[in-house]
Amino acid sequence: MNNYGETIKKIRVGKGFSQKYVSNNICTQGNFSKFELGENKDIKHSTLSEFLVRIETSYEEFRYIDNGYTMPLRDEIINNFYNQTYNNSEKLLQLQQSCISFLKEFPEDKLINKINIIIKSLAILANTNDIHYAKLLAEPIWVELSRRDNLYLSDIFLLNSILYIFPIETAVEMKTFAFRHIEKYKNFQNINRIKINFLINLSLLYLKNSDYNMALKQLENSIELCKIEKHFINLSICYIRKGICLNNMGKCGLYWSHKGMNMLEVLDQFDLLSILKTEVEKYSNYIV
Repeated sequence: MNNYGETIKKIRVGKGFSQKYVSNNICTQGNFSKFELGENKDIKHSTLSEFLVRIETSYEEFRYIDNGYTMPLRDEIINNFYNQTYNNSEKLLQLQQSCISFLKEFPEDKLINKINIIIKSLAILANTNDIHYAKLLAEPIWVELSRRDNLYLSDIFLLNSILYIFPIETAVEMKTFAFRHIEKYKNFQNINRIKINFLINLSLLYLKNSDYNMALKQLENSIELCKIEKHFINLSICYIRKGICLNNMGKCGLYWSHKGMNMLEVLDQFDLLSILKTEVEKYSNYIV
């Protein structure tokens, strides 16, 4: 297990725990000492997990410390990909370069390969607006996932990231399919974040199809989740799009659009604000 024993020792000593305390009822103190010294690398993952519980450290924190207080490249790619709020050409390029660097060393990593394909697809959409080519790249991922009996979080994140590349009917099918599997994770940490992203992405597709009632329905559901999770950037997006919907339904939506824009200004999200101002002008009959 590489230098895991050395990292365990660093944390153990830093917290003032003895070898006897950490190894008690897990393994002999002698075997634990050998593990810390790097002489015993045949420790099972389940045993490592028990050590981490004993030294009060999550696996994620342990890997971060073990990697010199930096996120491993694979984790960094996944984290940055999952946390994309909108398609920024520069950030997509940086992510793509990270994928290429990682895949040179680990070409068989299926998840990073899928992420790399999706990034290419999103970059094409952002730079050329060629939705046909973007869909051509992403479609095999949807076909593969749609045949699975069970979806896991990484699968659900992948589906969300390609949602708006497809026609509205397919996107709704994706959302329904994903939400059926999300239900199993209802008590898992941060699960509402992925629900919010699905609803926001679907709302834009409904806007593009001039179905303002359905767009508003997605946004209202997302607004409630954003408030619960205190996701203020996504809440701002919802308010702005709510204003667009209401305006197109013959109601006053200016209040909501301005509310969302003011929030983005306070949060210093000026690039996103510029994108959403363009969205308002494109889908509404007023200029901001």
